[in-house]
Amino acid sequence: MLCCGLAAAVSSLIFKLFAIEVAFWTTTFWMFVGEAIFGGALLCVGSYRRQLADLFRSNAAALLTVNGSNELINLGGGLGNRYALMFAPLSIVQVISSTTTLFVFVFGVLLSVLFPQLGRETLSWRDLLQKGAAAVLVALGVALVTR
Repeated sequence: MLCCGLAAAVSSLIFKLFAIEVAFWTTTFWMFVGEAIFGGALLCVGSYRRQLADLFRSNAAALLTVNGSNELINLGGGLGNRYALMFAPLSIVQVISSTTTLFVFVFGVLLSVLFPQLGRETLSWRDLLQKGAAAVLVALGVALVTR
């Protein structure tokens, strides 16, 4: 998780530097080109390619519907996050964007309780305590960075 957090922070820093120096949309374009190259490299791994092909054969409609809607939402959030980087300090944008996990957790619990046919979240005391502790750490991080 620390390596992932470091990679996200470095990626955001590099994006901010180039977006301010060059242009937002040019930098965004090259970011997407890099992601496409990385995706192509992953598809060069035979086991990953076979897994994807098997998944497409068994559930093409569900895969395209769920993944397509998820990617559109993710695209909007990612572009908003990157655009905010141009106007606000990196640390503030990173901390505020990390609070999205809290909303996902709350929505998951609400779906599990109110509409169990739409989503399932583990609601055992142990899991809720662990996720609650993580939520408190995120909130403390927000409080520390904004001071």
